[in-house]
Amino acid sequence: MKDKSVGVIGASGQIGRHLCAALIARGWKVIPFSRSVREDGGFCWRRWSGEEEIDLEGLTSVINLSGEAIDQRWTKKRKDLFRKSRVDLTSKLSRAIVNSDVKVLLNASATGIYGDRGDESLPESASTGRSYLAELCRDWENAVELPQNVRTVFLRTGVVLGKDSRAWRKMSKIFKWGIGGKLGNGRQWMPWIHLDDEVEGIVFCLENEIEGPVNLVAPESVRNAQFTKAVGKAIKRVTPFAAPAFGLKLLLGDFAKEGLLASARVVPQVLLDAGYEFKYPTIEKAMFEIVAN
Repeated sequence: MKDKSVGVIGASGQIGRHLCAALIARGWKVIPFSRSVREDGGFCWRRWSGEEEIDLEGLTSVINLSGEAIDQRWTKKRKDLFRKSRVDLTSKLSRAIVNSDVKVLLNASATGIYGDRGDESLPESASTGRSYLAELCRDWENAVELPQNVRTVFLRTGVVLGKDSRAWRKMSKIFKWGIGGKLGNGRQWMPWIHLDDEVEGIVFCLENEIEGPVNLVAPESVRNAQFTKAVGKAIKRVTPFAAPAFGLKLLLGDFAKEGLLASARVVPQVLLDAGYEFKYPTIEKAMFEIVAN
């Protein structure tokens, strides 16, 4: 692509900040978007809250990472925010792209689209699930309605792990307190990815002719018990405790059932077939980097 100009919606978030830096290093002109006017980072920020019209002038590509954090108790109010920040915002963005010069859209999604599938292998060609989270992700992707000349990628992301990632900040405290352990019976498959591979995977999708859903997960699948053991070993803490399923459901409601206890053995088939080389293919290698000073 001759004109390497890309807008990043959700640029102030965990993934967005790292992504903007990686894109600049690759020679891209980056225009970050935020809900409020910003001047930090040396960027020319544009404001977009999702309510007003978005300014896509001068952009040939857009990466949309917006979405209210899902790792919290799912109240009625929060479910409304989940939909508004995903489905409604993506629908508005899609309509704006139709009347712009944008020819590539990378839109966030999640591995929750597959639902609770036990030991079934789940490449991008697998069917979607039937849970609330699966339906939300499906509506999120279906909110993109663009002509065929706009290349579209759906970034189905798993749990993102990195030194400053939201997921790691939460779980590392629990493990360092010595109360970390497997969730439920620990047999559920947990789709995860290192932050560096999340960012580089997105850049790879942008710079290559990839279309459709892409599973942004590490190639090595792990069960929750294996993940727990790897974390404990990396931070030199024993993991003797197990959080019972009924307790998690009581505390976190549907998020526990569909987020923490659901099993999804997700495979990054599209990235592997396209030749992407993962920097952190195993949980052990990822954890070693994350805990290193």
